[in-house]
Amino acid sequence: MGRLLLYFDETLEQTYQTLLDRPTMRKRSPLLNWTPKIYSKLAKNYDLLAPIFLSIGEKAKKRVGLEFISGNVLDVACGTGALLKMAHDAGLQCYGNDLSEGMIAEAKKKLPHAEFRVASFYDLPYPNNTFDYVVETNAVSGVVIEADKVLLEMLRVCKPGGQILIGDYCKAPKETPWTRFMAWIGTLIGDFPHDFQSIFRELSCQPEVEYLGWSGMYQFIKVKKNDQS
Repeated sequence: MGRLLLYFDETLEQTYQTLLDRPTMRKRSPLLNWTPKIYSKLAKNYDLLAPIFLSIGEKAKKRVGLEFISGNVLDVACGTGALLKMAHDAGLQCYGNDLSEGMIAEAKKKLPHAEFRVASFYDLPYPNNTFDYVVETNAVSGVVIEADKVLLEMLRVCKPGGQILIGDYCKAPKETPWTRFMAWIGTLIGDFPHDFQSIFRELSCQPEVEYLGWSGMYQFIKVKKNDQS
């Protein structure tokens, strides 16, 4: 049995790495490519579907929402505005951007007085040091996403002393055959477990981490921006 598990682990690792090394995988997932148009088609029913198909993602969103105290917040991929609604209820001034016009339209229904923009999280349309909180949930864990560029941009618009808050699918703290299998399956449908913790450390930040589930692959990460970030 031990030899069989070892063979399975090695074979899965080779298959997973082969997939990632293909030029097409660096551009899109082999089965599903999550484009703004797809999100716009899902937008009207997204709030009903998300708790069913991504319940742990909703758990991560609620965990991020517990951090809100006062000030202003930017959600860099706000979707239908569910997290910003939590921030609004906590008394924060809310800003959101997303590349999906359909998602933005739904967010405006929840928060008609918040400021929303159709924009990329690679190029946030705000000055440096603007927000007390800069957040993302279930948005940066993608095959085609360059997570380091997103986190750097989030840090740019966060005020010194402000917080970056993330609830997302991440690299497991300890790799096992199970976590490799989950990463492989996720890659097929467009998800990729980026190592957010290492990226933040490379940016001179010290992340605080809570493991929410999926063998530690779903994480809540909090980073306080310092003057060197």
